Amino acid sequence: MIRSVAPGDLWSLRRKPRNQVVLYTEGLLANAHRPAWLALRCLLQGSGRELGMAVYPYRNGAAVVQAVGRSGRLEQDIVYLASVGARPASAPSDYELWYRLLERLTAQAGHTQVQRLYAAVPVQHNEVREIFRQTGFQAFAHSSILHLSGPDWDQGTSLAPMRHQSRRDHWAIHKLYGSITPRQVQHAEVRNARHWALPMPSAWRRVRTQAWVLGPDDDLTAYLRLASGPSGHVFSLLIRPDARDAAVDVLRFGLAQLSDTRPAYLLLREYQGELLAPAENLGFQPIGEQALLVKSTVVPVRRPLLVPALEPGLEPRLPAPRISTPREDSQPYVRTT
Repeated sequence: MIRSVAPGDLWSLRRKPRNQVVLYTEGLLANAHRPAWLALRCLLQGSGRELGMAVYPYRNGAAVVQAVGRSGRLEQDIVYLASVGARPASAPSDYELWYRLLERLTAQAGHTQVQRLYAAVPVQHNEVREIFRQTGFQAFAHSSILHLSGPDWDQGTSLAPMRHQSRRDHWAIHKLYGSITPRQVQHAEVRNARHWALPMPSAWRRVRTQAWVLGPDDDLTAYLRLASGPSGHVFSLLIRPDARDAAVDVLRFGLAQLSDTRPAYLLLREYQGELLAPAENLGFQPIGEQALLVKSTVVPVRRPLLVPALEPGLEPRLPAPRISTPREDSQPYVRTT
């Protein structure tokens, strides 16, 4: 019954959903999610590493789950769960359908070599979090979404002397990330120095990404990232705990780069609690909290490197000739035909 997207689903997804959950990522805050548009892309490109979708159709409606791939990574973010149209009395509940769809989407991801699935579930949706838990997702952190809802209450004018990120900064940013991020979060996100490279422009991508750094090349103090799209601007920040007094100037530098009135957001993790007060002084106010979940579709296999060289079974075997001595009381052996 569960299948991939079909042409008829495009019309269904244009209707107002009866029940939906949007799992906001940096990209979805900058560019509003459009389920029918993503379904059209899946129909044209097919479900793979960049896009994933599973549909449970029923009369006059359907239940859907959608996922978006991460640029340059074998990973996907689950971004949308919805039920459209009146559900038949004989059909399972929305939560049970979403559970089945998540199982199907996980299997699809594994077949397309996607190694990890992520989901940023709003903490108030306990039922949805339980669905993800039962499908094998594990929480590794919490994130707060802050919205700029007021002026710069600090009334200061100083800006941090930040510079544009360059290629030589990738390793320094990764070192800064490792110094402030808990070990379990690093294991869940599996980032390396290449992760901090800015994404290349794409015909499908409507989000523009910029980044700035503060400090010496080999010992950065702060890293500020800005994703801008039609729906708003989204900031993410890395700063050393001993330099949190510079957080206000760093954020003010980022706000000075904005030249329009689109909404501005800030994403902060739970282990960045010391940055909440400086952000609120600038007018940012919390509007939501998310549980960050991850599920691996691969299992690491450990095997000693020296095993192939030491296993005798892998070496070629040559038959050894048999040497026999003739009996003293017998004549030499002669084969006759």
